[in-house]
Amino acid sequence: MYSGGGLQIPRPVVKFFVKAFLLFVVWKALYIFLLLPGRVLDRPLTRFVGNATVGVMNVVEGHAAYSALEARESLDIRRDGEQTLRVADACNALELMVLYIGFILCFPAPGRRKVIFILAGCVLITLFNVLRCMALVWIFVHYRAYLDFSHHFLFTFLIYAFIFLLWYIFTKKLTFHGRTA
Repeated sequence: MYSGGGLQIPRPVVKFFVKAFLLFVVWKALYIFLLLPGRVLDRPLTRFVGNATVGVMNVVEGHAAYSALEARESLDIRRDGEQTLRVADACNALELMVLYIGFILCFPAPGRRKVIFILAGCVLITLFNVLRCMALVWIFVHYRAYLDFSHHFLFTFLIYAFIFLLWYIFTKKLTFHGRTA
């Protein structure tokens, strides 16, 4: 227990926050100085999210009305030539995946469980983000007045709730055939 001024903080909590702080500093330094300038992670992730959104929208609607056009730091999704959505690097869910991974790395759990949840969680977050982009395109096409609210509030809440759900599932002790995972 850490005791500072009468407040007692359990050692595992202190350890969690120290790890989280160190991971945050290392990630930000790595990202800002090495990864961001060349868009090493952002470019392929933004392309994937945008192109997956276009591909699924074309399948769902049954015709190839949607296309993607790469811009400087984004990918524009168009419907019959009209821009519907811009998937910017800031919207590709990279920071959300890093936040998700950081929590898992800081939380005490077996290494195998961490690897499984990190991989599965990143795939699920990416798929959720594609669904989010599809919904935003649909809202743009059919209910344009609700686009800003949906983008800034509704889907922000939903994606964070989804990540909290993934964390919750990760922290639960699951029993399989008499063994605790």
